[in-house]
Amino acid sequence: MTDRPEALLIYPPVHDFALYDLYLKPYGLLNIAAMLEAGGWNTRLINALDYTDESTVEVEGSVRRKADGTGKFHRQTLKLPPELQGIRRKFARYGILKDVLKQKIAEEKPDAIFISSGMTYWYRGVVEAAELCRELWPDVPLIIGGVYASLMPEHCVRVCKPDYIAAGNMTLSGSTVLSESGRALNAFLEAGALPGAVPSSDAPLDHDCWNDAAVLRLNDGCPMNCGYCASRSLCGGFSPGRPEKVFKRLRLLAETRGTRNFAFYDDAVLFDSSSVFIPFLKQVVDYSSRTGTRFNFYTPNAMHIRYMTAEIADLMKSAGFQEVRLGFESASDEFHSEYDNKYSERGFHNTVRMLTDAGFDRSQIVVYILAGLPGQRASEVEDTIRFAADRGFTLSVSEFSPVPGSPMWPDCVARCSLPLEDEPLYHNNSFFPMEWEGFTRADMQRLKALSKQRL
Repeated sequence: MTDRPEALLIYPPVHDFALYDLYLKPYGLLNIAAMLEAGGWNTRLINALDYTDESTVEVEGSVRRKADGTGKFHRQTLKLPPELQGIRRKFARYGILKDVLKQKIAEEKPDAIFISSGMTYWYRGVVEAAELCRELWPDVPLIIGGVYASLMPEHCVRVCKPDYIAAGNMTLSGSTVLSESGRALNAFLEAGALPGAVPSSDAPLDHDCWNDAAVLRLNDGCPMNCGYCASRSLCGGFSPGRPEKVFKRLRLLAETRGTRNFAFYDDAVLFDSSSVFIPFLKQVVDYSSRTGTRFNFYTPNAMHIRYMTAEIADLMKSAGFQEVRLGFESASDEFHSEYDNKYSERGFHNTVRMLTDAGFDRSQIVVYILAGLPGQRASEVEDTIRFAADRGFTLSVSEFSPVPGSPMWPDCVARCSLPLEDEPLYHNNSFFPMEWEGFTRADMQRLKALSKQRL
């Protein structure tokens, strides 16, 4: 028996039109778990997006996965929410079966429950998890954090009804008074040991979810304040990390779990690279040369073109990067002057030259193109697609989603006929909330098809 309090951490299911696993992992929750354990708690994680869950696989079968650790989730069709009537697409719940999730929660005896949240328009999965927790453990303190809770705390309080919101850097604001059963949590909070954005504990993030692929984060936040991004609201700026600590985690996972695929969660992995990214890469290259261990690295978040150097490109190739995703966004100088000031055509060509000189094939260079911003014309996106396609890159058209907390948010609210501030479902890019006569839904479909053609 132990008198250590028990914390239950839940990575909730997702309700959406589509969901593909591009390294969706409970990284934040496992950071919190490490800090809780350092503060004297026992922790238990329930990953509702676990595609290996035996009970769900027994009913629905296995889902298609790739060797790089990406793939599909289990999917259950849902009735289209009233707010989204008119969209001719099927709405679904992604993750382990709801009865399985309920049973897993029922088997615990928590003193506190932590639920994470992702995209604002995924909030219905958070509601589902919160309602199950209230049904099964009505007197246990419930804390909700993550992106949705940070960017729309009032909405989260209203619909999820947590006891606490852990917003941004994990500071808490109470929505109700904790019950008597929350004494252990109260004592923990009063001691100032609340998990932060960068955990002080060096404990490894050990969990079965890392077996086929793991995620790394060298730094927190971003030094830029692009109009379409809410990183500044979420992180408050840029904080460099400790390369030796991240390498220690990579090495432990490689040696204990055989993990070979790693993806970076950084918003600005190239910034201040001489202090963080370059030392990390050198450790990886040295370790690989000594042990013969080969890694596969991926960057699902775009890298900043302006910070690439020949040294970084060479180290990335030697370390095992399988692709390089670049935040190109647009070939229009006016676009970058207005929104992010992070691109020049000369800088773009220099970055590509560095990568190809290092040995990357142009097909390994993925160029992100942003489409559907408020007031953006479809012709601008088409020009960008043709510019990039002519140079042999892999193109990825990213459909814009209005993001609360971003500099562009007030303009989105003013231009959109839908109540973006009241209903996060309208933030979903599948809904194309910023459609107008200069950029229609038909234009978006045409441009996405064009990006897949060899021009």
